[in-house]
Order: sequence, then C-alpha cells, then structure tokens
Amino acid sequence: MSLEKLRKDYVQRVKEYEDNLKSMTENDVKHFRAEGAGPLSDITEQIRNEYYRHIETYATLIAEIDAILGA
Repeated sequence: MSLEKLRKDYVQRVKEYEDNLKSMTENDVKHFRAEGAGPLSDITEQIRNEYYRHIETYATLIAEIDAILGA
C-alpha cells in the first residue's frame, strides 16, 4: 500500500470519527453497558474520549506521512 493511499484512508477515518462525534452531540446519544447483574453504566464520555484519541492518533500519522512525502 502506498503512503498516498494510506494517508487517504486515515483522512477518511478521521472524517468518520468526527461525523460520529457530531452525530452523538446533535442527537444527544447515550451509550450504556451492563456490568454483571448490576445497573447499567453510562459510558458515553468514554466513547467520546476514544473517538478523540483515535482522531489525534490518525492526525499524527497523517502529519508524519506528509513529512515523509514532503507535502
């Protein structure tokens, strides 16, 4: 796989994560997880943080690819 193709894939993933975050905010989406037989736990903030972490990671990789390609 070429660096150009890899960069394009990373840019698409960032856009998907940003779209997911936007949708979660606009639609006030909540995510829950069952923990054993106990009550459901709200994990919405954890999911948002994961999206932000992925965006930061891909942005770093895109910047490194740009540096290699001299963009």
